[in-house]
Amino acid sequence: MITLDQINEAKTRIGRYATKTPLLRVAQLDDILGCKAWLKPENLQITGSFKLRGALNKLLSMTEEEKKYGVVCASSGNHGQAVAYAAKLLGIHAKVVMPVNANPVKIEGVQKYGGEIILHGKVSSERETKMREIETQEHRVSVHPFEDDYVKAGQGTAAVEILEDFPEMTCLVVPIGGGGLISGVSTAAKAMNPEIKVVGVEPTGAPRYGESRKAGRPISLDQVDTIADGTKTDKANPRNFPIIEKNVDYLVTVDDDQIRAAMKLLLTQAKLFVEPSGALGVAAAMCQKIPCTADDHVCFLLSGGNGDLGLLASIIVG
Repeated sequence: MITLDQINEAKTRIGRYATKTPLLRVAQLDDILGCKAWLKPENLQITGSFKLRGALNKLLSMTEEEKKYGVVCASSGNHGQAVAYAAKLLGIHAKVVMPVNANPVKIEGVQKYGGEIILHGKVSSERETKMREIETQEHRVSVHPFEDDYVKAGQGTAAVEILEDFPEMTCLVVPIGGGGLISGVSTAAKAMNPEIKVVGVEPTGAPRYGESRKAGRPISLDQVDTIADGTKTDKANPRNFPIIEKNVDYLVTVDDDQIRAAMKLLLTQAKLFVEPSGALGVAAAMCQKIPCTADDHVCFLLSGGNGDLGLLASIIVG
């Protein structure tokens, strides 16, 4: 398991490259969400998501010899953009394995940052298999989106920023895909304040960790179906599962209609464009699935803003 020391080392390592995103107190959301609402808008991060934190920490930790061979990653989009950006910044060649049905906005982002795209499969396990194949054949360093300790430590820096800015925070609400973000965030949060509550939110169409908690072991899903494309992993990661079991107090789910409503709320009330995955926590609070009171200070981590404008238009009109 990663430690707070590793997360603080990551914070120092990436500090000159990543944006320290603001912690926003958004009082107009209090009555709707049932708490004193705070937002950590990682959609304002360079590349548009929290993923840059982990990608930078991993690539900045590579040796000069490793850099010569380049890196490879598997991603639905945000991690791929982050790896491509970090690689370009550091003069490293990056290959990014993306699903054949990837969000066009995220494909464009990877291309913009100079990443070489390989389209393969539709679910995370297929992308990961292809990534491992390239890693072996070309001697590249693989940058796993949620299993690598350097990546998880980088993601945990978001929680350090939150609690440094406002130590009295009572609860953190975090989207869950592969589990790297919540592993890093919950590790940092619980180490800094053992009393803080951590809530993980998954789509009803991809409840890997909720179902794994019920089973008492990491499980795989037969299929995933959600508009939250950043969370389309089909299995609970065996390395992240014990971290989540140790540090995450509650796991809840929301459906696609609830995610759409949360996106619209964030756009109209907080003036923030957040992609479906980033709106999971707010959706859960709108449905009264977050165990909090009106006096609790609750921070919703908005994981990214690389959304499809066509989807946004349909949500606004709808």
